[in-house]
Amino acid sequence: IDGESFFQKHAGKGFPDELLRIDIEEKDGETGEYLYARDVAGLIAAAQMGTIEFHGWGARADRIEAPDRLIFDLDPDEGLGFTETKKAAFEMREALSDIGLQSTAMVTGGKGIHVIVPLKRTVSWDTVKAFAKTFAHMMAEEDPARYIATMSKEKRKNRIFIDWLRNERGATAILPYSLRARPNAPVATPVTWEELDGLNSAAAFTIGDIEGRLKGRDPALAVEPQTLGKAVIGRLEKRVV
Repeated sequence: IDGESFFQKHAGKGFPDELLRIDIEEKDGETGEYLYARDVAGLIAAAQMGTIEFHGWGARADRIEAPDRLIFDLDPDEGLGFTETKKAAFEMREALSDIGLQSTAMVTGGKGIHVIVPLKRTVSWDTVKAFAKTFAHMMAEEDPARYIATMSKEKRKNRIFIDWLRNERGATAILPYSLRARPNAPVATPVTWEELDGLNSAAAFTIGDIEGRLKGRDPALAVEPQTLGKAVIGRLEKRVV
């Protein structure tokens, strides 16, 4: 995991048939052949090809133009500890709840936390992206000393970057239960909010922890998909004003 690595989205020669292909129109109008897995055999095939991390779109292969999740990646500046990142996640959960959206949490296996809102597949990428951008900037404007919603590294000192760009078409995010190519091979792990409160690291879980966790209720499934409808968008607009 500390060797040379690369990120691959498109199919290439020699990939097993268990890894499926899907044609997707790209920004330039060309069509690309993308890889995806739909079962255990596909995941094993990817691992056999040397895959360590699995990153995915915010949509499923059967309806790629219909996103089914909102993801806010809380990415702290190097000088901040995990306590500050946890506090941010709970504040985001509260802010989402105030406008009518329930969320789940995932520690990424790195240093950040994903706050995730499962969605019904009823709105477009443009709507999801615009909503995520507005919400992230709202939080940054309400507490500019702690949050930033732009990618500027110069302005990120002692702040948490609310990365909302995971919510645009073609963007990817680390998937639940994926290994990370980091020291000790941590796993991106969904957690309950109660569990999150007691953790001291976003890399708290490794391979040996996961089998036992999967025998219980999956925290990633704790919240039913919700509608990103007019009522929710209206509440956000009122709060921004």
